Order: sequence, then structure tokens, then C-alpha cells
Amino acid sequence: MYIFKKFKKAILPIALSSSVIGLAGCSAGGTKYISSKAGDVTEKDIVESIGASQLSKTATSMMIQKVLLDKYKGKINEKAIEEQLQKAQTQYGGKEKFEQLLKQQGFTLDKYKDGLKVKAAQTLLINDYNGVNEDKLKESYEKNKHQYHLAHILISVKSDSNPNGLSDEDAKKKAEELHKKIKDGEDFATLAKENSNDTANASNGGDLGWSSKEDNSFVKEFKEAAYALTKDKVSDVVKTSFGYHIIKVLDEKDATFDEMKATLAEKAAEEAVKKDSTVVSKALKKLFEEYNVKSSNKDVEAYLKSMLEGTNSGQ
Repeated sequence: MYIFKKFKKAILPIALSSSVIGLAGCSAGGTKYISSKAGDVTEKDIVESIGASQLSKTATSMMIQKVLLDKYKGKINEKAIEEQLQKAQTQYGGKEKFEQLLKQQGFTLDKYKDGLKVKAAQTLLINDYNGVNEDKLKESYEKNKHQYHLAHILISVKSDSNPNGLSDEDAKKKAEELHKKIKDGEDFATLAKENSNDTANASNGGDLGWSSKEDNSFVKEFKEAAYALTKDKVSDVVKTSFGYHIIKVLDEKDATFDEMKATLAEKAAEEAVKKDSTVVSKALKKLFEEYNVKSSNKDVEAYLKSMLEGTNSGQ
């Protein structure tokens, strides 16, 4: 249920909704999509080919979106949505390339944006169900407001999971040589682009983005070294299970609550799902009761029941 974490998951539910369900209400036969001497392909044929299971799933997905967006209209942070959209465009090579990618999947920028709004509404739903209000988000904010913008250079060590790494001795030696170059005034970002083995960020100069001491995904040795630094400072060579790192704090700041609110809310919802995998089904069941959601179609009704009872993942 907790969709939209990755690009493809973000766009598929709505893409299905606009294409499949448009066919589901057709009359017998319906529009002829293709004709031939051998016979026609009609809307009815397509619906039957797709099957009751997929139609039930897509109908439910559409209803979830409708109800969520109605329930939380006016409460979704439009600024945060725009920021997420800009981030996605940057990640996929700019607005033009991003739109081309969407078009290849029968999608539009507006529909993608709608998907981001559904994700935001789902976050609000989970947090409402768990009683996570603004006061609780502010408690989390106080722990995380001091933010560090980190970058690193990784020289990986050969292992079973990384057969292309260097020996421990060679990796350490190379890291120490790079560390000396940085101390002698060479550009950190350039050295990261040319030498770092962290393919996720090497091309961006080793940029790891913003994080806090309380909320980060780094291993112990890394975080102890990173968060002891101040702006523009560079760590000594740090060894972790991944290899040898050189870490730099590019910047640090006290973020405002408004800047962090959307991220804190999403984090709270994610943590709730980790603690109780049925929380989304429970929250949706309560919401569906409020909105009197029901179906006269036995397949859809069965699917709804299994989803709300937590025996079906829903999306």
C-alpha cells in the first residue's frame, strides 16, 4: 500500500486507473478498437482479457485516490509537492527528458503531480490514525533541526559483495593519498568525481544531501566522524565495512519547521508502517466507513474486504 517510493510505483497506479477503468463501464461490445475480416476487438474484449482481479485492484486504487484527495483537500503542502516534482525532474535529466519518460508510459506531468498529492494525503491519513499531530512533529523537529550537508569520497575494499574493490592495504593507501591532496588544497568535489567508488553520488562530487545526527542512515563509524565536523571541515580517513571514507561538511544550518514539516510527517508515517504493517488497512477501513465506500460488483467487494482486513496488499 505504501506506494510512490520509487518512480515506477509512483506512476503505475494512476496510469492503470485512466486506461483500464475507462473500459470497465462499457456496454455490451462497446467501442470497436480494431476491426478485421477475422473479427473486431472491442472494449468488452479488452475488459475480459484484463480480468476481474486487475479491474478490482484498479477500481479500488481509483477510489482510494478519490477519497484521500477529498478528505485532505486544502491540507496538502503544495510547496512540498512542487519541490518533489522539481527533484524528480532533476533526477531524470531535466523537465523535457522527464516528460518524455512519462509520455512513454502513457502519463503526463499533471498526473505524476496528482500521484505525489495522493502520497502526501496517505501520509496525512496514517498520521491522523496514529494521532501524530503538529505538536508531535515539532518534538521531532527539535531533535533534527540542526542539519548537516555532507559529502564523501569512498575507496571500497574488496569483499564477497564487492569483488572489484581494492585490497585493504591498497584502499587505505589511496584514501590517505587523496586526503593529503585535499589538505594541500585540491578540490574535494573534483577528487570525488574522479576517485570515489560510491556510484550513487560520485558524479555529484560525493554529495550526500542534508541529514541530522538523529535522523540518518549512516553506519556508526561514519556518523561519529561526520557529525563531529563543522562547516568546510574534512575528516581523517575513516574505515567502515564499505571501505575507507573521507568526509566533508559542505554546510550546516538550523532548518525551519516549515522546511522540515513534510519530511518529518513522511518519516513518522514510514515508521508507523514499519511498526505495524496493518496500519494502512486499518486507517483505510476507518476512512472508507466515513465515506460509505461500497461496491455492487462481487469481485470488487471481495477485493475491498480482503484489502481492508489486511490479507491483500491493495496496491
